[in-house]
Amino acid sequence: MGSGFSFSEEIWKEADKILGFELSSIVATGDAAALGETRVTQPAIYVTEVIILKELISKGIRPQAAAGHSLGEYAALVAVGSLSWEEGLELVRFRGEVFEKVGAENPGGMLAVIGLKPDGVEEVLLSYEGASIANYNSPGQDVVSAPKSQLEDLGKSLKAAGAKLVVPLKVSGGFHSALFKDAIPPMREKMDSLNFLDPEIPFYSNNTASALLSGEEIKESLLRQVTSPVRWVELINSLSKDFGENLRMIEAGPGKVLQGLMRRIDRTITSTGVSEPGDIEKL
Repeated sequence: MGSGFSFSEEIWKEADKILGFELSSIVATGDAAALGETRVTQPAIYVTEVIILKELISKGIRPQAAAGHSLGEYAALVAVGSLSWEEGLELVRFRGEVFEKVGAENPGGMLAVIGLKPDGVEEVLLSYEGASIANYNSPGQDVVSAPKSQLEDLGKSLKAAGAKLVVPLKVSGGFHSALFKDAIPPMREKMDSLNFLDPEIPFYSNNTASALLSGEEIKESLLRQVTSPVRWVELINSLSKDFGENLRMIEAGPGKVLQGLMRRIDRTITSTGVSEPGDIEKL
């Protein structure tokens, strides 16, 4: 399918072969029902990010470090040279299938919590077994995961504790929580079958919020990511500390969510995004 990016046709065609179904057609037609399935959603986002990454590099825009938010870590693996994009897609495909199965066996969901500090959120969560913070996204915005049966009551409790807004997210499970612990053994087995190379540039981990410099460390951090929170605020602060005033961040992928988060974390960071072909010319 064409998108205006040079590598688009070639990569979508190869992705269809790797996946064993026509992801390109689903994306081209905007099939909402299919795109809502975890096994489809995750590869679709990943392939889009890889196409944009390759386009940036072809234009001479090369990263000095890379990070991704949750699923975005898999495209970041390609950016740092730890896995080929084909191996990354194979892993994302497997992850989507496992997450879909585990998510159905352990029904859960996620709530975005705005206007309540993390310690206030954590205090509320003490009363809800199996609930935890999944994403520390920005000051004043966290995401919690919880069993589906708890979501409505948990939302009321968070509002009573002072949250300005609690928004249910349209997701298929309570990601980055103990609800997905059964996904770790098959994910470990799959990852052990791949050769994680030491990164050519630093890989900033969601799990440690710091730079990792070995393939084995990266693999272990990805496994921990399954049941552990995304420490995005700490990660951005680590990048800022390590790169100082030279830090410039490019969000490569659909949407502008991360640019919004970065503005709330540190307004001194220059952040832009590429989601359309014309965006590259503006950089």
